[in-house]
Amino acid sequence: MALAIRSRSLLAARGVDRLWSWSCANNLGQLRPRGRAAASGSSSSSVPATGETAAGPSGEQPAAEMRQHEFTPRQLYEAALERSTTGKAKALQGAGASLALGGAGILLWQHWAVLASWNLLGCGLMAAGAAVAQSAMGMAGKLTSGKVEAKFKLTLLNDSERWKSDDKALAKLLGGEAWPATELAKADAEEKKKEKGAINKALQEHTSGLKAALESGETVQSIQARLRPRTFVFDFSSGGASGVPQPGGMKKRLEELRDTVTFILHSASEFDEVIIRINSPGGGVADYGLAAAQLLRLRRRGLKVTACVDKVAASGGYMMACTANTIVATPFSFVGSIGVLAQLPNFSKLLQRNDVDFLQFTGGRWKRTVDPFTAPSEEGLAKMKQDVERIHDAFKGHVQHQREGLDIEEVATGEVFLGLEAKDRGLVDLLATSDEVVAERMMVSDVVEVSLATKKKGLREFFEGKVESAEGVMSEIWERLSSSGGQGAVKLESVDPKLR
Repeated sequence: MALAIRSRSLLAARGVDRLWSWSCANNLGQLRPRGRAAASGSSSSSVPATGETAAGPSGEQPAAEMRQHEFTPRQLYEAALERSTTGKAKALQGAGASLALGGAGILLWQHWAVLASWNLLGCGLMAAGAAVAQSAMGMAGKLTSGKVEAKFKLTLLNDSERWKSDDKALAKLLGGEAWPATELAKADAEEKKKEKGAINKALQEHTSGLKAALESGETVQSIQARLRPRTFVFDFSSGGASGVPQPGGMKKRLEELRDTVTFILHSASEFDEVIIRINSPGGGVADYGLAAAQLLRLRRRGLKVTACVDKVAASGGYMMACTANTIVATPFSFVGSIGVLAQLPNFSKLLQRNDVDFLQFTGGRWKRTVDPFTAPSEEGLAKMKQDVERIHDAFKGHVQHQREGLDIEEVATGEVFLGLEAKDRGLVDLLATSDEVVAERMMVSDVVEVSLATKKKGLREFFEGKVESAEGVMSEIWERLSSSGGQGAVKLESVDPKLR
């Protein structure tokens, strides 16, 4: 990636976006939304209808009226609770300070008697005052009781401190002496002088722009979000290193995905973006339908979403990826497999040879179409095939809705494509690694990686984790056996040998 930057990364870190410009030599500079465009502007802003708000003498809306907001009952409740607890906290702080001062006064008055009872009283008053003041400090604005632990581990990826030690080691290895010393030192001083002048000029323009924005009615929170946008990065993986699905744990992955999306929606502004790194060959219809619906929550809020596929996004994995504005895949990743699979063994002949009857009672004509223990009927097989086609049609409709202009009949054959082929067919937009996408976003925003915080595990937690893992495997096996013959046997999962 060839970057031409007029100023250094310091300007980008400070949000001075008017001073520097850059260009990308490869196709990463073409990142643009595809398909259904994201909604522009903040979905939470309230815009009055024409004629509802009185205009000023010049026809412009007064700044004071532009700053008015509509508050939800929850916001009003939190504001009232904060006001109430703040008043109580101030009273407690005053009482604590009075007790502490009284105790200090007694100690000073009785300082010559080390073990006098008055000294003990003074120490007690000071300790009580400190305790009251400390409890008051944690009381103001508190909406919940008890200790709240952080659920997520947040890592700032464009933190230059991460590489400082390695940069020093490299400079020490190569030698820090410039050559020729005099000429380079002089040129470096000139560059720093020019850069300092450019920064000062940009900051002056920045300040005047802030004043104009405030006068026009833009809120401080909106200005801060606009000047320092963020990019949230998180992973979804339902397979091992090769992308092959692992048994069990899908319920936990869906819960993690739900919590991650909810946290981003809680924290993000209209100026932020989201990158999801997908590694999945697919799985159950309901599971991946829910996962795709979770990602669509980000789109409905107006956030731009980029899906990165470094290895596999097949079948259900692609159902998730196609919800993004932009899909970026590596050239030799596996993408597509827009198809539906249903397979199950049938043991009816084995049961008959051993004189074993399998009794099954159902209510409703199509409660059971085919199953592993009874001989399949022509009617049941036809109904099962119809159900598979119906789910396939819904899958194709989902992809077509998200990827407008795609020849869905050409790609919805269940076939797995390489990233190179997928780009030619319109299944992906760009060929690059997720690292390149993240590095590009580092130039214009704070890139925050969101992952679950790891908890300290003792011996009890270790055994509980092993039991939970075993339960997940057994649950997966039982689900496959018990759902065989119904729509639960239908999977959005690629079984292409290339993925194995």
